[in-house]
Amino acid sequence: MTRTKKLEPVVKHVDQHEQTALQAVAYSQQQLKTQQGRLQQLKDYKKDYEDQQSASNAVALSAVQFQEFNRFITQLDDTIKQQQQIVDMARREVEIKQKAWKVKRSRSEAMHKVVDRIKAGEMQQEHKTEQKFMDEVAMRLFMKNS
Repeated sequence: MTRTKKLEPVVKHVDQHEQTALQAVAYSQQQLKTQQGRLQQLKDYKKDYEDQQSASNAVALSAVQFQEFNRFITQLDDTIKQQQQIVDMARREVEIKQKAWKVKRSRSEAMHKVVDRIKAGEMQQEHKTEQKFMDEVAMRLFMKNS
């Protein structure tokens, strides 16, 4: 069994780890996108609510209504801040997953280079062996015909 054949399971294992890491990157990117969408929805809702209240401000608000409006806006702001923290954590998670994938990718590339070098050496050795055999056959034919 050649060295390259012996290394095939290792190469396959390294490649699988790289693919798993890449899938983790894709999943974390999707999670980030989802959380960013939620954040944008909250911001849009707040803006719509404020716009709606501004339009109705032509009619005077009572002190209680004004307090309720401010309380609700404060709650929205708090929710937006919390969602922003979630987005920030998701962004960091993407960065961590990308770094892990890059490490696994470089290991995979290194393993493939090693295997390629070994394969090239094996082919060169095979060629030399073949050439030596052909030289011996030619020498025998020459000796036989002489």
